[in-house]
Amino acid sequence: MAWGFCPVSGPPREAKAVLQPEQCRGIWVPLVTPFDGEQLAAEWLGGCIDWLLERGVGGFLALGTTGEAAHCSDDEAELLVRVVHQAVRGRVPVFAGSGRASTHGTIALTRRLAAAGADAALVLTPHAYRARMDDATLRRHYTALADASPVPIFVYHMPEVTGLELAASTLIEILQHPNVWGFKDSSAEGGPLAATLAVTRTCGFVGSGARVVEAFEAGAGGGILAVAHVVPEVAVELASAWKSGDRTRAERLQAGLRGVATSWKGYAVPGVKYALRKRGLRAGNARQPLGEVPAEQQARIDAALDAALGLL
Repeated sequence: MAWGFCPVSGPPREAKAVLQPEQCRGIWVPLVTPFDGEQLAAEWLGGCIDWLLERGVGGFLALGTTGEAAHCSDDEAELLVRVVHQAVRGRVPVFAGSGRASTHGTIALTRRLAAAGADAALVLTPHAYRARMDDATLRRHYTALADASPVPIFVYHMPEVTGLELAASTLIEILQHPNVWGFKDSSAEGGPLAATLAVTRTCGFVGSGARVVEAFEAGAGGGILAVAHVVPEVAVELASAWKSGDRTRAERLQAGLRGVATSWKGYAVPGVKYALRKRGLRAGNARQPLGEVPAEQQARIDAALDAALGLL
């Protein structure tokens, strides 16, 4: 069975069951977008998806920050989502990043990606004109998008990329729209997650691999974690330990995730792809202008991978 809403536009495809809020939990992976040189190599994702599902991940995000959404055209984005949808075969939900600089562009891409198989859209706060992105503007943007979208919307807060700090009060107001189902908070520190979940029942995902236990304590239902792409066993075991009440083991595994997440600091996307290649997966390279990970950084990633996997 697959998850999601049927699209209101785009080519016909197989009918899908409706995404349920309880499926928006657990450890999810923001998939890399493989490039062979500068060419999209989306077909390489099938083996990686199967490998991750064997290790217990609960869902996928295509075209997140780790997936180099900013480096993909709308046509490439649509193709990528179709490939992921076909490779997943309904085993878990698939979200897609559809944020663009304009509300019009975001609505158009969201509809295309829904038609391609996305079960929901994760939408980064618009930031091209961030000086004008006040609370009222962000509320207007997400309201227009949620009104027009054939699939649920999740707000994506990542101040490291956008330079915007989304206030919890604004996020809470946005979440009042019935088609806005939740959010992902990737703040390295602070952020709206805890304050939002203290007053609102919603699907809250953490995006920082160094803050998973902290987020679970605050009421997050899951994580969409770049670090879970390369050590899914550790992230899934952390969630299991937390759920069973083994706080000591959860903290130990959190330290392992933190070590991997910080080992590629400054080289996040190429660092994830390097780590995937170390684990025997075909991830390709990052698209320019991103470069390769320096040798000394590679050694740090190698050591962090060994340390994290040694905790199992």
